[in-house]
Parts: sequence; C-alpha cells; structure tokens
Amino acid sequence: MRVTDISDEQRKKILSQYSRLSFAKIQKNILQDLINNKSESVIYTRYDRAKVIEMLDNPQRYESDIRELSNFLYIVSGHYRRLVDYFATILLFNYTIIPNKITVEDIDAEKYKQDYIEVVNTTDKWNMEQEISNAMKIAIRDGVFYGICYESDDSFYVKPVNPKYAKISSIEDGVAVFSFDLDFFSKNKDLLEIYGKEFESAYRKYKPEGGSTNKENRWYEVKNQLVIEADPSDHYYHLPMFTSLLISVFDLDDYKMLQKAKSENDNYKALGLQLPTDEDGVPLMDFDQAEMYYEHIVDAISNENIGVFLSPFSVNDFSFTNGKMSDTNTVNDAEKSLFNSAGVTGGLFLSNLTSSSSILLSVKPDEQVAYQLLLQAQRSFNLKIKKLNLTYGFKVKFSQQSIFNNTEYVDRYAKASQYGLPVKSLYLSSLGFNASDLLGMTYLEEEILKLGQEAWLHPLVSSSVQSGVSSAESEDANGRPTAEESGEQIGDAGEASREQN
Repeated sequence: MRVTDISDEQRKKILSQYSRLSFAKIQKNILQDLINNKSESVIYTRYDRAKVIEMLDNPQRYESDIRELSNFLYIVSGHYRRLVDYFATILLFNYTIIPNKITVEDIDAEKYKQDYIEVVNTTDKWNMEQEISNAMKIAIRDGVFYGICYESDDSFYVKPVNPKYAKISSIEDGVAVFSFDLDFFSKNKDLLEIYGKEFESAYRKYKPEGGSTNKENRWYEVKNQLVIEADPSDHYYHLPMFTSLLISVFDLDDYKMLQKAKSENDNYKALGLQLPTDEDGVPLMDFDQAEMYYEHIVDAISNENIGVFLSPFSVNDFSFTNGKMSDTNTVNDAEKSLFNSAGVTGGLFLSNLTSSSSILLSVKPDEQVAYQLLLQAQRSFNLKIKKLNLTYGFKVKFSQQSIFNNTEYVDRYAKASQYGLPVKSLYLSSLGFNASDLLGMTYLEEEILKLGQEAWLHPLVSSSVQSGVSSAESEDANGRPTAEESGEQIGDAGEASREQN
C-alpha cells in the first residue's frame, strides 16, 4: 500500500516508527558488545580505583586492605603473579654446612663428626629450599611472612599465619620473633586442635574454662617459628613489596579493556536499507511491509556484529575500523611501564627480549633483593642450630647462586677446587647437592660401589687430562674456547654475530 496524502501528525508518527525500528538492533549490539563488556573486569567488581588511591595515600591505616588487594591481584593478574614469583624463585637456595667457632686445640674428632652429621641430617629434614621459597613468596606478596614450625624426628613443616593475627614482639639474636593473637580462636575454636597442644595450653591460660579472660595472655610468643619481612627496617608496618605498582596493574587492565572494545568496534558493520520517499521525505512504502522486509534481512544475518537499519538516504554499509597503528601498542606500552616501575627488565617477561648480556647485568640488583630476604631465613635457621646445644658449632650458609649466574658459580668453584682450596663441598653445592647428598653420595661411591678405587681409578678422559698435545695443537683441533668457557661475558655485537652464524 502506497502512502500519499497524510497529515503532518501522521507523517511524524510514521517517521518515529521507522526511526525506532532502524536503530533498535544497532543499539542492542553496541550496548551489549562494547559498553557492557566493561563489567568483565574482575578487579573493578571489588576494588574501586578511587578507593585504591585513598588506601595508598594512607598506607599505614589501610595496611590490611592493601595486603588483601595484593593477594587478590596475585590471583587475577598474571603480570603481578609473575613479578612476585620471579623474586621468590630467582635464587637456587643452594647451601653448605660450615664450621662455626673453630678451636684447633683438643678437638674430639669423633664427637666433631657426630655433631656435623646431626646438623646435616637436621637441615636436610628442614627442607629449607622449598620452605624458604614459599615463605619468600608470601613475604613479597603480603609484606611479611609469619610461620609456625611443626617438627618431629623425621618431618618438618612451616604453617603460614594470617598477618592479621600476628605482630613482631621481640628480636632474638638478630632474628624477628612474632606473637600470635589467641583471640583468633574465640571465633575459630574448631581450629584450636589443629594448631596443636602448644596453642591449646596457651589459649586455656588466656581464657580458662569457667574463669575470666586474662588479657595479658592474649598475645602468645610462638616457640618454633619463622619470620621474613619484605622490609626488615620497619617491624611495625608491613606492606607488600610492590605496593607502588597496584595502580599500574589497574591501568594495564584498563588498557586491555579499551583495546578489546576497539577490536569489537573494528569488527562491527552496519547495513543500510534505502526506502523510497516523496519530495517531503515521507516513505512511499507501507510501514508493515517495510518492517516485514527488514525482519527478513535481520533474520538472515547470524553475525551479532552486523547491524541493520532503515533510512531514506542512499547508503550501503558502514565500517567502524580505526586504522591507527598507535592504538595497537597501548597494552604493550602499559606492560613495559609496569615492569619498568618494578625496577626489573621487561625482557624477562615480555616477548620482545633484549640481548642476554643486558639481561644478565639488569638482574644483578634483583638477585640482591632476593638474597636479602634469604639472609633473614638463613639467620633464623642458624638460630635453630644454636639451640641444638651441640659441643661443636656449625652454621648453614646459602650462596647467592641464581638461575642466571648458575654456570658462573659452578665454574668458579671448579677452578678453586683445582688449586686445592677447601671448597669441594661448595662445589658440590653449586651443582645442586646439599650436605646430606655429599655424605650419602661419597659413602655410596667410595665404600659401596668402590668407584674411586676400582671402577674409576683413573680420571675421566677429557682435554684437561690428556697428555702429549700442546695447547696450540689442542686449540687448533678443538677450536678456541668460547667466552663463557673463559669466564667472560659475550657482548651485544658478539651475540648478534652468533645469531647470524
């Protein structure tokens, strides 16, 4: 049916109908795909940016909230998690048992050996490599690690304590000691038995059955414990090591959502259906008939990123692609900024790796940061060794060996042992064996398998033990030693030459 003679009021009504029909589908797509996707960010459903800024303006007041936020980001942000794990796992935790307070007179060799073996077996039971690594991870993430040590004759375990219920109460031999808030069990009595007899006894002194609460016994100093602080210079407040990066993590999440919205927008297309109109712009087709054709076309399009609308103007299709190259690098730049703000090289975490020589130099400060945390654990475990009350003193010493300087440490101790220096145990430690492995493998190979006396009486054949060949001939035959073999670092130019053969 053709529309010819209509009043102004009818004309406005018809145009309004077409207008609502034209943009209904487009409005649905835009709101659902581009705007509502903002709610996909898990971070913003719980933490508001303004609240985070307020927390960082007064970190001491919001210490617990900042710690909770750090825990939350560790779960939902891959970048934040990798950054925390990086500092907690960069070291290899190789250690050696070293004599302490040596006296060269009147040493009972048999008793000395017995004390050494006891320390070796005890440290092996402690499984310090794993326990300290886990503790360092929590200390970096939360700002401090409080742990209760449970120990038997053949097992050892460190139970983490929620920092809400612990605080530093004293210093013993340079080691921080924490006290536990026994009021925690007032609402968690079912957990009291899990914590053990020590806490059950302490809680009864705090809240005796049928008696009044002794407030002076509320804070209980745990007997066997482990404390690692992200900042050991301040025993009163403990903030996550990367508190200053929390806003940067939010910014990265913002950029990711914006880039996703841009990608959705680039894939969106609108199809325009031209309607014949009279000289006054009134459609010449009946509304019901036009709506029918419109619905046919809409039903034929299955892609939700394509919208359809009616218009009296001559149109075909519309694309919303933004071709600016700068927009595609926004997230990458935000990632670089995050790691730069943390003081670490982005080449360790991002795909655009820099040269290996540059990375080896840039990780040196990172190794020192991790080693300072490790020294706290080392001192704590040495205090435990002192409490064994042995006749002769020993201590555990961790090296600064990391995943980056591993080969350097092995070569250093290998060369030192060749010159007769007393570093054989350190050499074995650099290879990843602890003191217990040293004793066990030595006894197995020498006393049981007789490898050094029978099977391997002569050294294994290598270029260093072959005779009759001059160094010049050896170099001509085997080639010049690499920079790494000579204990040197290859430069950027040399690395580029290697890549180009």
